[in-house]
Amino acid sequence: MSTAAADAPSSEQRHAAGMQAALAQARLGAARGEPPFGVVIVNATGTVVAATHDRVREHGDMSAHAEVLAVRDACAAQGPLLAGCTLYTTCEPCPMCYTAAWLAGISTLVYGTRMAQVHERMGGQQRELRIPVETLNALNPEPLRLVGGVAAAECLALFVPPRAPGADAPRRDI
Repeated sequence: MSTAAADAPSSEQRHAAGMQAALAQARLGAARGEPPFGVVIVNATGTVVAATHDRVREHGDMSAHAEVLAVRDACAAQGPLLAGCTLYTTCEPCPMCYTAAWLAGISTLVYGTRMAQVHERMGGQQRELRIPVETLNALNPEPLRLVGGVAAAECLALFVPPRAPGADAPRRDI
């Protein structure tokens, strides 16, 4: 085996690093008052081609989810087809975000926590369609490679549960 092959990171190491980059984006978004969703898209050579977080409040646009924005940025940088790219997202994507990734030709989708877990943690306050990504993939004539549960606890911890009635904490429920 060549030294380069022996030194190449495993898929587990690549996924861990990609998710840490997505977590950094989610934290940046949360610090700006956005829901804590972060995404990074990496091409086949390992180069980051897009990195962003939700911007629904900043843009006043409910479609400004991190995955959709990252796909737009990656397509602007590389062209409309993102074959060979991996999308890292801190949370299982909603149907809109999954479809954007699929239509752009993303090859692999790596996610942290599940939307059902976020919904439970947020006391039902998180407004998302909780359709498991495996269900979406099963309906897809060209399914994506799915890798779930990467840094799941760390991704879920970004969601701050709502306080008891009468508490004055801001909500992060979009």
